[in-house]
Amino acid sequence: MGTGFNRRTLLLAAGGSLTLAAAVRAQGAFPSKPIRIVHGYGPGSNPDTIARVISPSLIETLGQSVIVEPKPGAGERIAAQYVMTQPADGYTLYLITGGVNVISATDPKAPFSTLKDFSYISMLTQFPFAFFTAANSPYRTLKDLLAAARKNPGKLNYAHSGVGNTLHLAVEYLKAKAGIQIEPVAYKDTGQQIADVISGRMDVAISTFTSYTAPLKSGQIRALAVTSKQRWPLNPDVPPVADDVPGYEVVSWLGLAAPAGLPADIANKLSGAAKIAMVRPEVQSRLQALGNEGRAGTPAEFRARVEADYAKWKPLAKFVYP
Repeated sequence: MGTGFNRRTLLLAAGGSLTLAAAVRAQGAFPSKPIRIVHGYGPGSNPDTIARVISPSLIETLGQSVIVEPKPGAGERIAAQYVMTQPADGYTLYLITGGVNVISATDPKAPFSTLKDFSYISMLTQFPFAFFTAANSPYRTLKDLLAAARKNPGKLNYAHSGVGNTLHLAVEYLKAKAGIQIEPVAYKDTGQQIADVISGRMDVAISTFTSYTAPLKSGQIRALAVTSKQRWPLNPDVPPVADDVPGYEVVSWLGLAAPAGLPADIANKLSGAAKIAMVRPEVQSRLQALGNEGRAGTPAEFRARVEADYAKWKPLAKFVYP
C-alpha cells in the first residue's frame, strides 16, 4: 500500500500551499469566528495530537483560530452525541474515528448513527493494527497461531482494549474468516496488557504499532502480522494477515466531520483546507511518527469510506451484542 504522496509531490504541493490557501480564503465569508474541533479522547491521545498537528495549517488557510476540545468518555459516545446536537454551520467540527463507525454499525443501543447524524468533510489519516506476541512465543508466524487455534478451539486467548471497539471486532472478523475460536480478554491498561503478553499469559494481542513501540524496540515482543491488506509502508517487515487469510483487511481512520446538514460550500472549503494541511511535509512527518498515513479526500470520498466500513462491520454485531 503506497503512502499516497512521495517526497517530490509533498515538496511541490507545499510550495503551492500558500497560493491554494489564499484561494480557499477567497471563496467566501466563512469562517468569521473561531472553529472548534471536538474529539472523544483525552489530552495527549492520538486524536488529540493529530488535531493539534493540523491546526496551525488550518489557522493559516482559513484565517481563524482553531480550538481543540477533548470530550472523552463512553467510547466516544459523549463527543459524538455532543457534536450531533450542534448547529451545522461549520464552526463545530468532529474529529471522528473509525471506532465510532464500528459502534454505530454494531451496537443496537448506539445513541447516534454515523450514516444519518453527521456530514463528512475529509479523511485525515489511516492506520492499521497488528497482532503481537512474546519474543519467546512458540508462534513464530500468524500461520502458527492459526494452526494452534484450529487444533485447540477455545484454548488460546487474545488481548484487546475494550468490548465492541475496532480492535475487538478486528479479531472477531479474523475468527469468522479463518474459522477459528480464540477467547477475548479486555484490558483498560495498555501497560498491563503488554506485560501479560511478554509473560505469556496472553497468547497474542491486537493493538497499534504506536502502543507497542517500546517492547518491539527492546526485543520483548514480536509483530506477527499487520491488518492492512498489503505490507504497511511504515512497518514493511511485518507481513499482512491477508497472506494467510485472503480478503482480510482492517485499516482504521481519523477524519473531519460535522453535524448533519452542513452546507456543501462550507464542507468543500473545509475539505480544501484539510488537503493543504495533509500535503505539508512537516505534517506528514509528524503523522508518520505516530504511525499514521496522511490521506485527505473529498466529502463524497469520505462518506463512501464510512458507508463501506459500516457495511463490513454490521454483520459482526452478533459476536458482541448477541
